[in-house]
Amino acid sequence: MRFIIKPALIASFGLLAACGGSEEEEAEKIDYASFDDKAVQQLVDDGEYQKALEVIKAQDELEISDKTDFLTAADIYLNLLDGVAAEVAIEDAREAGASDGEILLKLSRALLLQQKFKKADEILNDTSFEGEEKFQALLLRGDIAQQKQDIQGARYFYRLAIEEKPEDFRGYLGMALLSLNQGQLTEANAFADEAASRVEDDPIVQYVKGAVARYERRTEDAEKHLLKAVDLHSGNMLAYFELIGMYIETGQLEKAQEQLDSVYALVPNNPMAQYFNALILAVEGKTQEAEYMLLRTGDFTRTFPPAARTYGHIAFELGKYSTAQPYLERFLSQAPADRSTRLKLAECLTRRGQSARALLYLEPLIGEGSEDIEGLLQAAAANGAQGNIVETRTYIERANEIAKAAEDMDQNLIAQLGQRLALTRFISGDEVGAIAELQALYSNAEGDAESLTLLANMQMENGDLSGAVATAKRILEVEPDSAVGNNLLGAVAYRHREIDAAMTFYNKALEQNPDYQSALKNRGLANLTANKFEAAKKDFEAVLSKGAEDAQVHAMLGRAYLELGNGKDAATHLKQAEAIIPESAIISTDLAEALTLSGLRSSGITQAQKAKRLAKADENLMQYIDDLIVKWQKEELQAQKDAEAEREKRREELAKKREEMEKARRALIEDGSLKDKETPPPEGADEPKNEGDPDEGEAEGDAEDGTPGLRS
Repeated sequence: MRFIIKPALIASFGLLAACGGSEEEEAEKIDYASFDDKAVQQLVDDGEYQKALEVIKAQDELEISDKTDFLTAADIYLNLLDGVAAEVAIEDAREAGASDGEILLKLSRALLLQQKFKKADEILNDTSFEGEEKFQALLLRGDIAQQKQDIQGARYFYRLAIEEKPEDFRGYLGMALLSLNQGQLTEANAFADEAASRVEDDPIVQYVKGAVARYERRTEDAEKHLLKAVDLHSGNMLAYFELIGMYIETGQLEKAQEQLDSVYALVPNNPMAQYFNALILAVEGKTQEAEYMLLRTGDFTRTFPPAARTYGHIAFELGKYSTAQPYLERFLSQAPADRSTRLKLAECLTRRGQSARALLYLEPLIGEGSEDIEGLLQAAAANGAQGNIVETRTYIERANEIAKAAEDMDQNLIAQLGQRLALTRFISGDEVGAIAELQALYSNAEGDAESLTLLANMQMENGDLSGAVATAKRILEVEPDSAVGNNLLGAVAYRHREIDAAMTFYNKALEQNPDYQSALKNRGLANLTANKFEAAKKDFEAVLSKGAEDAQVHAMLGRAYLELGNGKDAATHLKQAEAIIPESAIISTDLAEALTLSGLRSSGITQAQKAKRLAKADENLMQYIDDLIVKWQKEELQAQKDAEAEREKRREELAKKREEMEKARRALIEDGSLKDKETPPPEGADEPKNEGDPDEGEAEGDAEDGTPGLRS
């Protein structure tokens, strides 16, 4: 898939530069005061933007900077496409005495970079420009219109600029960039030629020529123009990125990495560079490393469509379908012709229970006369998820006919289509016909292990366990080191409730393939059945560590935690399982138990009532849930009674304590140790102080024995 990188640089900007900031270089001991305006400008001309900004900042701190310094800083930030910093520098220049004539065009560009189109337009509409400034204002208005997706407006202003200065290349360049952004490659190339005839070796013109050649698949011409663009201006990031993208597409990963290293040398944290780095990793099959690299780009994956596509594809390959879906949708809305993204999005939706939406996305690929086998198979899967077995088989039959008619079709694909046809027959209730179809497939394929695997599973589902054993042994004859064969034998042993024998087969399968998730899941289930909950937990966690969103595994892991008495972790996994399979009565019931075990009995009762509604077809489960609800309601009522009894006990204890305190006080009054506070002393008489009384000004406090208001 090729996606045109829309240039952030537009016609009114003078240089191509990095799209992001670079890390600050280690400070050097420099006599900043010795740099005059000419020396600073030389740094800019040499592409030493950060050093020039460092000098300007230092001179500002020394209070020796003037408007020229701030205007130079503004130009640098504009070239770096940093509109916010440019606007700040422009305001500093205004305070230092710069006139409107010196700053208004720059300010309009800074506002454009911040997408403040209305403010930028207001400045240009309210200001009268002449000569060169009028020409630049027209280019800028074309740029604003282009960014607002007002294509007619952009063409109008660029053509006015050409009429204003037909000898200047920049008006033609604006038209070339506009055409390139619209995917009109012939027109873009023609305008780039017009621009090239009016300027000698301009890096932006070379970039456009190279980009057009790339998208027209003229790889040699593209490489020549893009390398020249980089040679003419070392900060020409878009040329670098076109080169990198082209090298990746043509499998020249070493060359791509070489250009990427050049970008990193200029701007170490550039998000576009990180995106291409991730793309190289993805092409090399290093999907987890690619995902990590893309996560480092932050919002870039949301704002740059190709990055969204790459991240969506990577997340899909890692089995993170809920993560992949919004990125794939976002990219497909801008590039609806991208078949690969459309297919992956459809599969994400089907896997997440949104098969009706999946079919809507598949419509362009599965219409009458379509020969898109993968699209037809996705449609079959989506219909299968909805239980539409007739439609499922129809789509598979269409795909099968196309495959058989093709001379160079992969025989493995034809075998897989036969397996799917047999599976639809099995699901529709024709178990005998399905098994016969698979047995014929096996005979034709001379040892098709996949067909045998499906056959063994069908035999197990049909209750023919001895037939499943025979089929599994045939798999081992075809592939003696097959983990699949041993896993199937383990599954048959488990059906016979021969748990130890099943564990032996599962262990053997995992010795042959330690990452075999089906065997891990099956061994975990066997451990769960054998009440070996810690071992079961480890197996299920090993499956989830691979990043797949498996509701069944989350549910079984939740059950293991439940059996281990860990309600909190059980609830965490059961909630994830319920989110994927919200209609499962068993998962809902287990979640109710987990919530109750966590101390959330009221929430557990509510969840159990939901589970009961889902379990209408299972009388035994409904009775079990009813028993749980009755039990928990009794416990809840008893807990409330216990709490009230505890409160009453505390009230009685407090009343008793107060009674004892009153008795003690009365006793002290009777023996004269304490005067009755209710009997006032004679008027004007001083109250004698007892040794046990508090000092004057000291409030009565609690005694050491905890009796309020008394001291010994």
